Amino acid sequence: MENRISDIIAQFPALNLEQVNKVGLMNRVDTKFYFSIHLLPKILESIKIDYSVLEINGSRMMPYESTYYDTKDFQMLRWHQNGKGNRYKIRERKYVLTEQTFFEVKFKSNKGKTIKSREEIVTDVFRKDDFISSQTPFDASQLMIVLRNKFQRIMLVNNKQKERVSIDINLGFSNGDYHYQYMDKLVVLEIKSDKALKQSSLKQVLKTHAVYANSFSKFVTGMHQFHKDLKYNRFKNRFRRLEKIINTKP
Repeated sequence: MENRISDIIAQFPALNLEQVNKVGLMNRVDTKFYFSIHLLPKILESIKIDYSVLEINGSRMMPYESTYYDTKDFQMLRWHQNGKGNRYKIRERKYVLTEQTFFEVKFKSNKGKTIKSREEIVTDVFRKDDFISSQTPFDASQLMIVLRNKFQRIMLVNNKQKERVSIDINLGFSNGDYHYQYMDKLVVLEIKSDKALKQSSLKQVLKTHAVYANSFSKFVTGMHQFHKDLKYNRFKNRFRRLEKIINTKP
């Protein structure tokens, strides 16, 4: 399947990172979808004349690695489960191809707005303790690594409209160590578009395949793999859909 996907995205026009970053989306809407990987080749084939793909060092499928932090009693996960406003997510994200790693804090306000703060981890320059205390109500000593995540990302840009698309495949999760469990039948797709954009060819194709917008969190999904004893009532329907996708036969 991965070879088939690679063959299709090889037919897309290529963009470099600077060109992708020029696609300004100051007033944007973020929409997530998740579905079975057996649909992805059909979807990509349908949109290849309308989108270009990010290419770095000859690669169009970018490896990413993330490390998530929480307190010993999983305070941030519990806030997420309870739908609390003014909550935080703390992680490191490594861009393997560019060999850059960023420490990131996502703040979700009680008005539904998400603010992301991040700083590149550079030896002898970055101070994790100071960054955490300045961006969150936590002290670094309260936090521990609770989850690791890796995946491959395809980044698309609409050729005519202000729209960027990330497509994540080969998702793997580990319980803080490096022994990964993979969800290789799952695709997580996110569209970042200008608020004025009402429709695009990708959205139309997704609708044709009965793929509809749904919230998705790698953090919550990964934590559920290793801590099923914790409360997840708010996400029961999501986990049922994921189970159905994972067990779908082509």
